[in-house]
Amino acid sequence: MKKHLMIVSGTFIAAALSIGVLYRWPIALGTLAAWVTTGSFFLQVVHIIRNKDTTGISLGMYASLFFGVSCWTAYGFNIQDIPVMTANGITMLLAVVVIALKLYNEREIKPRKRRKIKTAPLSSTPPQNHLSAAGVLKSKQV
Repeated sequence: MKKHLMIVSGTFIAAALSIGVLYRWPIALGTLAAWVTTGSFFLQVVHIIRNKDTTGISLGMYASLFFGVSCWTAYGFNIQDIPVMTANGITMLLAVVVIALKLYNEREIKPRKRRKIKTAPLSSTPPQNHLSAAGVLKSKQV
């Protein structure tokens, strides 16, 4: 719990400092915001790949996110804004990865059919033991 509190409070402090310092440079502030939010989705993908658990992920939320960032990417191309294009394009790809991992990890796994192993028919007579030339006992089917 203490670790989580440190992460959250550090994030709030970093956000306040960034806004305070970069307030007069909106392009720099927007670029920083774009990279931080895109990075958060990268962290989610890494977390899913490491843990192989997507049960807590909302498919509807990521589908909506994909739709939204696709529109933002198209908007960025339309106004020729590289930070908007780049950040939303990368987030769009990461959303597709999360959706694919969710569908893959939660797919229905069908049980495999057991293959029948062919065996040789059993002989009705018991094997007879014989000594080989080297003196090793061998079984021989009659």
